Amino acid sequence: MNSLAEIGTDRLVNVLVKDKNISPQKTLSILKSEITALLESYLELDDEIQIKSEQVRGRLVFNISATAIRIKHYGTII
Repeated sequence: MNSLAEIGTDRLVNVLVKDKNISPQKTLSILKSEITALLESYLELDDEIQIKSEQVRGRLVFNISATAIRIKHYGTII
Protein backbone atom coordinates (compact mmCIF):
# COMPACT_ATOMS: atom_id res chain seq x y z
CA MET A 1 0.00 0.00 0.00
CA ASN A 2 1.29 3.45 -0.96
CA SER A 3 1.76 6.14 1.65
CA LEU A 4 -0.14 9.41 1.48
CA ALA A 5 3.05 11.18 0.36
CA GLU A 6 3.57 8.69 -2.49
CA ILE A 7 -0.04 9.07 -3.64
CA GLY A 8 0.27 12.87 -3.53
CA THR A 9 3.54 12.77 -5.45
CA ASP A 10 2.04 10.48 -8.11
CA ARG A 11 -0.96 12.77 -8.53
CA LEU A 12 1.24 15.86 -8.79
CA VAL A 13 3.44 14.23 -11.42
CA ASN A 14 0.34 13.20 -13.40
CA VAL A 15 -1.09 16.73 -13.29
CA LEU A 16 2.22 18.30 -14.33
CA VAL A 17 2.74 15.86 -17.20
CA LYS A 18 -0.82 16.30 -18.45
CA ASP A 19 -0.53 20.09 -18.15
CA LYS A 20 2.67 20.07 -20.21
CA ASN A 21 1.03 17.94 -22.88
CA ILE A 22 -2.08 20.12 -22.97
CA SER A 23 -0.28 23.47 -22.99
CA PRO A 24 3.06 23.49 -24.84
CA GLN A 25 2.98 27.31 -24.97
CA LYS A 26 2.74 27.48 -21.19
CA THR A 27 5.65 25.05 -20.92
CA LEU A 28 7.73 27.19 -23.29
CA SER A 29 6.84 30.28 -21.28
CA ILE A 30 8.04 28.66 -18.04
CA LEU A 31 11.19 27.37 -19.75
CA LYS A 32 11.87 30.85 -21.14
CA SER A 33 11.49 32.40 -17.69
CA GLU A 34 13.85 29.89 -16.06
CA ILE A 35 16.51 30.16 -18.79
CA THR A 36 16.31 33.97 -18.70
CA ALA A 37 16.92 33.94 -14.93
CA LEU A 38 19.91 31.63 -15.39
CA LEU A 39 21.45 33.71 -18.18
CA GLU A 40 20.92 36.96 -16.28
CA SER A 41 23.07 35.54 -13.50
CA TYR A 42 26.04 35.58 -15.87
CA LEU A 43 25.19 38.02 -18.65
CA GLU A 44 23.71 41.45 -19.14
CA LEU A 45 21.05 40.62 -21.69
CA ASP A 46 20.31 43.10 -24.47
CA ASP A 47 16.79 41.88 -25.20
CA GLU A 48 14.30 39.15 -24.45
CA ILE A 49 15.49 35.63 -25.26
CA GLN A 50 13.73 33.68 -28.00
CA ILE A 51 12.89 29.98 -27.72
CA LYS A 52 11.52 27.87 -30.54
CA SER A 53 10.82 24.17 -30.45
CA GLU A 54 10.24 21.65 -33.20
CA GLN A 55 10.00 17.91 -33.52
CA VAL A 56 12.77 16.24 -35.49
CA ARG A 57 12.67 12.47 -35.93
CA GLY A 58 10.42 12.06 -32.89
CA ARG A 59 12.50 14.26 -30.58
CA LEU A 60 12.01 17.83 -29.43
CA VAL A 61 14.69 20.27 -30.56
CA PHE A 62 14.93 23.64 -28.82
CA ASN A 63 16.58 26.64 -30.44
CA ILE A 64 17.42 29.33 -27.91
CA SER A 65 18.63 32.73 -29.02
CA ALA A 66 19.95 35.33 -26.59
CA THR A 67 21.90 38.53 -27.17
CA ALA A 68 24.10 39.85 -24.38
CA ILE A 69 25.70 43.25 -23.97
CA ARG A 70 28.46 41.83 -21.82
CA ILE A 71 29.47 39.06 -19.47
CA LYS A 72 29.12 40.14 -15.86
CA HIS A 73 32.31 40.41 -13.86
CA TYR A 74 32.84 37.54 -11.46
CA GLY A 75 32.30 39.80 -8.43
CA THR A 76 28.83 40.82 -9.69
CA ILE A 77 27.46 37.36 -10.39
CA ILE A 78 24.52 36.68 -8.12
